[in-house]
Amino acid sequence: MPTRTPEAMPPASHAIADTAATLLGKIAAEALPDRSSSAFRLLPLAASAYETRIELARQAERTLDVQSFVFNGDRTGAYLLGALRDAAARGVRVRLLIDDLHSDSVEPLLSDLAAFDRVEVRLINPFVRARGSRASKLISSLDQLSRVNHRMHNKLFAADNAFAVFGGRNIGDEYFMRAARGGNFVDLDLLAAGQVVRDLSASFDDYWNSEHAWPIDLIVRPGSTLAERRLRFDARQAVIQAPPPDLGVPARFAQYATLPDELRAGRLRLVPVPAQVLADPVDKLAGARVADRAGTVRAGAGQAMANAHSEVFVVSPYFVPGELGMQVTEQNSQRGVRLRLLTNSLAATDEPAVHAGYMAYRKEMVSIGAEVYELSPSLARERGRLGRFGESTGVLHAKVIVIDQARLFVGSMNLDGRSERYNTELGVLIDGPELARDFLSMMDFESSTYRLRLGPDGELRWVRGSGEAEIVLDQEPEVGVLRKLLARVLGALLPQNWL
Repeated sequence: MPTRTPEAMPPASHAIADTAATLLGKIAAEALPDRSSSAFRLLPLAASAYETRIELARQAERTLDVQSFVFNGDRTGAYLLGALRDAAARGVRVRLLIDDLHSDSVEPLLSDLAAFDRVEVRLINPFVRARGSRASKLISSLDQLSRVNHRMHNKLFAADNAFAVFGGRNIGDEYFMRAARGGNFVDLDLLAAGQVVRDLSASFDDYWNSEHAWPIDLIVRPGSTLAERRLRFDARQAVIQAPPPDLGVPARFAQYATLPDELRAGRLRLVPVPAQVLADPVDKLAGARVADRAGTVRAGAGQAMANAHSEVFVVSPYFVPGELGMQVTEQNSQRGVRLRLLTNSLAATDEPAVHAGYMAYRKEMVSIGAEVYELSPSLARERGRLGRFGESTGVLHAKVIVIDQARLFVGSMNLDGRSERYNTELGVLIDGPELARDFLSMMDFESSTYRLRLGPDGELRWVRGSGEAEIVLDQEPEVGVLRKLLARVLGALLPQNWL
């Protein structure tokens, strides 16, 4: 790791405190009951979630703060970087904070973007050897595993400290339903205004000004002048077209497609409700929270679930509850609290290693009364009720917890050991029955999932449909022998606390 001398240490910077004079600040103020309140809008549609980010970048006048675990160099990522460059040209300060694990595809663009005035790019916990690919970065850093195993998983897009988008989406084609083949992610973001935005920005500042955030020029040697880097960035951007619109909006999602237009018109409807930001302390990047949950996002969300009165509904693409999670599940079951879980099937998941950890718990969960649903990639594509996938398949990526149909947690946190111990996370706990009910109405259990139950022999069954149309399978559906074998081998080899 290079040594940062005092001369190379970047100056600290912070979110602006006064947003009242900005256009976005005025739009937010009109949508809020008062300055101390918070308000939200669900963003379940990928195209709308992306266009909302673009529109915020276009309307920003003072600051744009972007934080992401993955930021790909594909058309979706590159076009957004162009919007950030354009904002900087108008006088907007742009701060871009990216975890370094997946940065290889976008590294040249990030490096050249950092050459523009008013743009700063920093990498979290960077790799300093063999930067050609993620595999080479990891292999060359095995002697630094205690450091590089900790990653920033937070996701945030804040404009003028007046509006913020947060949730589960990284930046890349597949996160916005634009991957032509393979998997497209079913995900959820929220647009926020009010006090919650200022709290989210304060968390961004903590990470931005930490010792773990390195200016990209200290890690990726430019090798060109500032002018040459700007010209190179502009030349690449000149041939990048806006990502295409999605493949169609399911009718029941139509009301969520209008947010970018509402922003352009300067008037939008938000739901004002109390909320609390849950943000992992920055020292988690240094390993300070591996054995200590205190003050973490997992602790806050876990306490909210433990306090449930009637129901906990968990949506998590990667679900490995661990011993403590199973204790809470059993305690809730004994108190009559209904637990429903929606996660990926083995066929849908993009992380078979994590799925292997989940497989160790699902039979016990079903046996104590949990209702477990696994997303079918083929059914999600065929039915189209969760989005239009074209030739691609559906993969669950949303991270949502609904408690008593009245409280809603949305953020970056998966319910697995990696999110708990090694990755930093960000989310918001919202006391909003209207938002909770709206989200629950979107979920599609019958047509796009398998429900797990135990057969007469005590083994798992996968059930689709109901009544006379019910189909019962006694093997993992839609998946071949090799993928099943891979999951079982990984489950046996990898430590549970890594999954």
